[in-house]
Amino acid sequence: MPHAADASESDTIAIRARNLRRTYPGSRGRTPRVALDDLSLTVPIGEWVALLGPNGSGKSTLIRLISTADRATDGTLEALGSTIGRGTTNARALRAYKSGLGVVFQSPGLDRLLTIRENLLAQASLFGLSGRASTERIASAARRFELVDRLDDRVGSLSGGLARRADLARALLHHPRLLLLDEPTAGLDYDARTRFLDTIAALRREAADAGTPLTVLMSTHLMDEAERADRVVMMHEGRIVADGAPSALRGAIGGSSLRSAGSAAAPILERCLLNVSIAPDGGIIGRSGDREALAAAASELARAGLPFEVSPPTLGDAYLAATGRPLSEGSTP
Repeated sequence: MPHAADASESDTIAIRARNLRRTYPGSRGRTPRVALDDLSLTVPIGEWVALLGPNGSGKSTLIRLISTADRATDGTLEALGSTIGRGTTNARALRAYKSGLGVVFQSPGLDRLLTIRENLLAQASLFGLSGRASTERIASAARRFELVDRLDDRVGSLSGGLARRADLARALLHHPRLLLLDEPTAGLDYDARTRFLDTIAALRREAADAGTPLTVLMSTHLMDEAERADRVVMMHEGRIVADGAPSALRGAIGGSSLRSAGSAAAPILERCLLNVSIAPDGGIIGRSGDREALAAAASELARAGLPFEVSPPTLGDAYLAATGRPLSEGSTP
């Protein structure tokens, strides 16, 4: 059953995972699939952490374990001062844990046949909010997420961006301390994604100012989304392969990247002693901390009439350096 963690630790740590392993049985004689492999992670209260990796890297599995939608095969998991997972049988303790948890999965957790207001009323009821408290929370959420004029619209009639905002309003209605976001912008265009993440950033600032910090754990496969976080945890085949602030991960690569289209660029970059790899789109990437080598490669590419661009390292470069695989390439199924 969930139990209180050490008091001093629970005051500063939102999530602590130790040697987590999640294995799914193989079907029809297939080898069991390891989704998480001896994963350990600590997330301080108030931090925004992005889990960055391709599909199949274990991001969603970790979020499912923390949300109690799944259980670890081995290891320990503590969140919000409680131990969760195997042996969690005390309904009262589980409800207490979930009262501090907000979750947005890849597919909105809203009933499409109900209106936004009806969905929010149902959420309020789940968390013991009724009467005036429920009405005030819904009105406040509607203002915050610009849903005032859409409260009585059925969810099934909403655009993707509106449905996402309504789902975030649902997840935050009970004022959780830990927000889990599993690929929350899936299917949204760039503007809608940016607006959604701006809202998360604003909520965190307001929570910090009020002295009630909001911890966010978000899974994504998109570099621009991960850049918004305080910290990026890169995952590959169920393991953490890199962990740090976005700037630190990019800086650890060193130098700059020279990108060009077409295989003809590869021998030129190699001749100029650049570290060469293939980009997800089939282009050629050359990396070096030597400015003269980069300049020489750029000159040769120009003489050969091959287009190119030079840029500082990206999180995608950091992921490729850590795993040998492009960020867009799926992990082992």
